[in-house]
Amino acid sequence: MQKTLIIGAGLLGLSTAKALHDLGREVEVLDAAEEVGLGASYANGGMLTASMSDPWNSPGVHRHLASSLFDPTSPMKLHLKAIPTLFCWGLKFLRNSTSRRHTHAVQSNYALASYSIGQTRAWREQLDLDYNAAAAGSMKIFRNPSAAQGPLALAKALHPAGLRFHQLDVDGVLEYEPMLHDIRDQITGALYFPGDESGDAHLFCRALKRYLQNQGVMVNTGVPVESLMIAKGRIRGVRTQSKEYIADCVVVAAGTQTPALLKGTGISLSIAPAKGYSVTFCGEDAGPLPTIPVIDDAMHAAISPLGNQLRAVGTAEFTGFDKRLSQVRIDNLVNLLKALYPRIAAQIDLNKAEPWTDFRPMSSDGKPFIGESCVKGLYINSGHGHLGWTKAAGSACLLADLMTARTPAINDKPFAVHR
Repeated sequence: MQKTLIIGAGLLGLSTAKALHDLGREVEVLDAAEEVGLGASYANGGMLTASMSDPWNSPGVHRHLASSLFDPTSPMKLHLKAIPTLFCWGLKFLRNSTSRRHTHAVQSNYALASYSIGQTRAWREQLDLDYNAAAAGSMKIFRNPSAAQGPLALAKALHPAGLRFHQLDVDGVLEYEPMLHDIRDQITGALYFPGDESGDAHLFCRALKRYLQNQGVMVNTGVPVESLMIAKGRIRGVRTQSKEYIADCVVVAAGTQTPALLKGTGISLSIAPAKGYSVTFCGEDAGPLPTIPVIDDAMHAAISPLGNQLRAVGTAEFTGFDKRLSQVRIDNLVNLLKALYPRIAAQIDLNKAEPWTDFRPMSSDGKPFIGESCVKGLYINSGHGHLGWTKAAGSACLLADLMTARTPAINDKPFAVHR
């Protein structure tokens, strides 16, 4: 039986381990952190949203990035100090912001995201996974009628591919989420996406770890990989500080650390760290809580219910690998809670809110890298950007099919490592 080593014990790595194990592969997982899911998988937005398949490099993004240099509250902010490290990636990012390339990325991402949500649902039912999952859909609200035009056009474009959506007036908004009643006079309408889901990604990682370990799969944490072992154009394993791990195949699913691990292999992936933020609020004493994730189009941020918690998430910063928390960003997310749910915000102890930040692995063309590299036996599953949770299970199944010579359920060509 062939053995596969997987570098990364976040959503992508653990999902890949599960998919390969299901197909009879011997797998072992390695991660530098002390526990699974401590990177970008830890406190992300908690939403699985095929409806948000559009990458961030939409046509005209260059104007937004330029203006963000001088706006500390900009939803997508570029910092001057990061420009030198992002120069090559940034040129590709802008080159892929043409209407044609952006449309192709949207369509490819939707196919993968929709497939992935279905796979996540199947795994949840198969394994009885507990991660505060909810299949209530998601809703994007608008405070200005004209603001709905772009999102509505996107929804209509994806409808032939299977995206379900409902255009709502204010009464329809309150029917789906009564907790928005306090701001009904500020809402002009919404789009509701019944196929979206939500859940705690970190709990999902922990549940997958338990399943894998119960199946005899080794999940090793606190084991940083120092280098890949390659001989005669083929992967032989990986080297850590304490030992060498020999394997027939290696999957690199290490998020923003993927390019660093590939140095010296001749593989150059256009992946940059996009810093995201979230604030998690305990809602135990707040009375009734919202039941579906709500995206506020005006604030470019969302609040997602996760069990007895509410998580505000949004914003993207290009800061290199500077992991310091920005108080401006945290305040923006706290203000989002106050703006959407003022009564709940008044009942929650905001001083106990838990802020978080980490780096999303953002590819320059808005699509992940999934497949075999130019090194025989070396595979990649990385670069998912803001849709890592949404695409995790589907990406894992797609890669597992490719690795075992099965016909993939969806077209794999848009995600090829060398494209």
